[in-house]
Amino acid sequence: MGGSWPLPWSPTACGLARTAIRDVLPRWGVGELVPTAELLVSELVCNALRHATGPLHLILEQVSGVRCQVSDGSSKPPRPTDAGPEDEGGRGLALVDMLAARWGYEHSPMGKSVWFELSVVADTPDLDGMDCLDGQNARWRGESGLDGLDTLKDDPRIEAA
Repeated sequence: MGGSWPLPWSPTACGLARTAIRDVLPRWGVGELVPTAELLVSELVCNALRHATGPLHLILEQVSGVRCQVSDGSSKPPRPTDAGPEDEGGRGLALVDMLAARWGYEHSPMGKSVWFELSVVADTPDLDGMDCLDGQNARWRGESGLDGLDTLKDDPRIEAA
């Protein structure tokens, strides 16, 4: 099961791709994937508009979750960049890599397609095991949600804003 949409070669393409996500995913019973899918499809469409050529096309497929594919007319593969803290852009593919269950690209006779898949069962990182403050022994403390951040405000390693 799936759908296909031609997108205009204009900034409105991002909004149209997000609209397709909002319309289709709930009908497929995977409405919980809408926010992440909207973010990631925006990144792929924006990357195509910025770095590729037309035509632009969106394909959505129902897999165990959803597969979203954005095709453009360029044969150049997507290239993740190592954006620095002062860079305004360059983090799109890093977001795709972080949030998608899988992603990649395929060459086609007309250019390429960059795709990502989202799973219904989220592959969420284990925050209990992640270093977050000094990169060595610090761990997230507190409870889930924003309430847990209160325990960090008294940490001497964090400067007041």
